[in-house]
Amino acid sequence: MKIITKDAAYVQFCDVFNFMDITRLMRLDCPKSISMRCFTNQIVVDGDNRYAFMEFKEKDAINFIKKLDCIIDYSFVATKTDEELLDLMKKLHEESQKLIEKYEKMDRNQQNKNYQKLYGEYHLKAYKAHSINDYLSYRKGEIDFDIPENLKLEETKSDKPKEKTYVNTVVDIN
Repeated sequence: MKIITKDAAYVQFCDVFNFMDITRLMRLDCPKSISMRCFTNQIVVDGDNRYAFMEFKEKDAINFIKKLDCIIDYSFVATKTDEELLDLMKKLHEESQKLIEKYEKMDRNQQNKNYQKLYGEYHLKAYKAHSINDYLSYRKGEIDFDIPENLKLEETKSDKPKEKTYVNTVVDIN
């Protein structure tokens, strides 16, 4: 998850850990202000800090992080109900399925030519859905995000008493 302010960008360690894969799949160049800080200091991401936030104050880093659509934005998800987030996850799943169908309809030559691009799109959608699922778990108190106190927002909660999980939504189990 990311939090963008006027002067900084905050990114959870679990997402920072995946920057290199994300930038490769999105075909972006990671700014040196990020790569030098994250990948030369041997940052260890574990169960204790995976949901903590790393702060970036450099303009190139902030602009880069804004572009990373697969990393959910706290200001966006905090204003959505659980149902809206589950609908978004369902939409991401449907888009992923369409990518698979598109790939399967191609002949072998086209599959070989388009594999990396389609795999990248598929992986980024799955990554975003997983992040939304983590956020819903945070809302339910099942995991703890270390959102800096001065950045916490009033979050929209579900109106319905029974909340569906990601699996229930995608496979429509009730």
